[in-house]
Amino acid sequence: MKFLRALFLLAVMFGLGYGVAARWLFPAADDPTDVDFTEVPDLTGTPLADAQAQLAALGFVPLERGRLNHGAIAVGAVVAHSPLAGQLARTGDTVVLVASAGVETRIIPDVAGLATSEAGTLLSRLGFEIDIEEVEDEPVAGAISTDPEAGTRLALPATVQLLVSRGKAIVAVPDLQGLHVDDLEALLEASDLRLGAVRYQADARDVQGRVVFQSPEPGSALRGDGLVSVIVAGTPPDTIPGGTTPGPRER
Repeated sequence: MKFLRALFLLAVMFGLGYGVAARWLFPAADDPTDVDFTEVPDLTGTPLADAQAQLAALGFVPLERGRLNHGAIAVGAVVAHSPLAGQLARTGDTVVLVASAGVETRIIPDVAGLATSEAGTLLSRLGFEIDIEEVEDEPVAGAISTDPEAGTRLALPATVQLLVSRGKAIVAVPDLQGLHVDDLEALLEASDLRLGAVRYQADARDVQGRVVFQSPEPGSALRGDGLVSVIVAGTPPDTIPGGTTPGPRER
């Protein structure tokens, strides 16, 4: 009986010791319902200083972190914040603020003389929308100008009109077969074309100085100022006596 009484007493003492040790080593967690939560207000468009003051009054810690371009919100006003408006946060929590850097602007570059694709790519990479207008009869194909003109600073988004040339109009190549070489330049000029390489073929059966072959062939489509090359029967007029002739004559 004494043994059982001693065993019971030992068990009680062990239980009390375990309880004390557990409370000391593993204290109970704070009751989450005992924490004050506050709703984060909507600060979008509020001047940064005012937004910081509002957050501090609510017990939050405001922190500005970077700026973003914005076309509608004034410079220095809040563009975004985290936590978001309406979310709950604890007293002492940090609220991150991002302010507006104002409207983003770009300067229109000088694209005159660039290929149409190059000019379009450059303007697009700068953030501009492009409205292309094409014209013909300009000597060289490619970009001519922009509207507004190069050097103008625009607020994005913005559209830039790009004036480009398709070059000279397409014309049909005239038939030069059998014509004399001395008449070719005037005839081609009337068609807005130019005489290209002139080569001679000494063993051709046609009359000296007459065209026996042309490239491109008659009726081909060629852009204005294009070159038409010919082969002429006989030898060049500047043949050196003795049978020696210079190389092909180029014009």
